[in-house]
Amino acid sequence: MATVETKAIRKVFQEHTAVDGVDLSTREGEFLVLLGPSGCGKTTLLRMIAGLEKQTSGDVVIGNRVVNDLAPRERKIAMVFQSYALYPHMTVAKNIAFPLKAQKVDPKTIGDRVRTAASMFGIERLLERKPRQLSGG
Repeated sequence: MATVETKAIRKVFQEHTAVDGVDLSTREGEFLVLLGPSGCGKTTLLRMIAGLEKQTSGDVVIGNRVVNDLAPRERKIAMVFQSYALYPHMTVAKNIAFPLKAQKVDPKTIGDRVRTAASMFGIERLLERKPRQLSGG
């Protein structure tokens, strides 16, 4: 595994800015979840990191190496599309809580963190839905 970073990464489609100056840094072995409303740029950001979409500006850095001009196969990473990264039999709340539960975090703390994360992204009303009940965005 390697670290993955984006530095001021930006993507503009015609006159629409899909991703606007995102700085992201993950440590080796870290599990990252991108959570946000439909159309906010999550998939576009992942596609740029994977090399499936060329960024308008900024850098993608994998393992301390700028990979902007590398083909997807040369980046030696994989992209899991958002729908398949969710456990279909679990609610949104349980999907968000899953890594915390796996780390044996106290159940009350898990509940607090799930509610805090949901509040940050305005998805409180979706917590009891399963992935098939979401828009796919």
